[in-house]
Amino acid sequence: MVDHPLPPHPAVPSAHRNIVLALDKTEDCQKLLEYARVYHKPGDVYHVVHVAKLVGHKEEIFHGPVGTSINFHEKSLHEVTKDISATKEWFRDRIKELEDLEDVQRIPYFYVEDTSAPAAVVAKIIGNLADKVHAHSIVAAKSNKTAWEKFTVGSTARALLSSPHTVVLVAK
Repeated sequence: MVDHPLPPHPAVPSAHRNIVLALDKTEDCQKLLEYARVYHKPGDVYHVVHVAKLVGHKEEIFHGPVGTSINFHEKSLHEVTKDISATKEWFRDRIKELEDLEDVQRIPYFYVEDTSAPAAVVAKIIGNLADKVHAHSIVAAKSNKTAWEKFTVGSTARALLSSPHTVVLVAK
């Protein structure tokens, strides 16, 4: 009898998952972070993204629901820089909330877009990132709206759900 080597095993899929967490500055952001904490697996890579909105013609940074914009029509360049730094600090703090997850890598992505851009543009930025990193899923907030509008899916989440990108999970 001749021993034949066993045929090679089929390729075992990588143990890690690439997951895009699309953070915004609303209370739903905490739901995304909770999802990340509950459903993570060792080896996961979280691509944490925030799209800050900049109004070019009004010189205003917009971050979500009404009342959370930073308006600097009359501010100095120093004050504007300080406001942008505060937004980046907020973003870093959200990522730090995931630091204690073992064997999970967190990669931040910070984008700026004009507020006149529709939700589809923000969704496209998030979707393009997901395509670039070969994401297994995108986790987005259900709504970036004010309290009375929270009964419906927000425009960015809706745009992501109707996009051709990977699986979209909506935290609610």
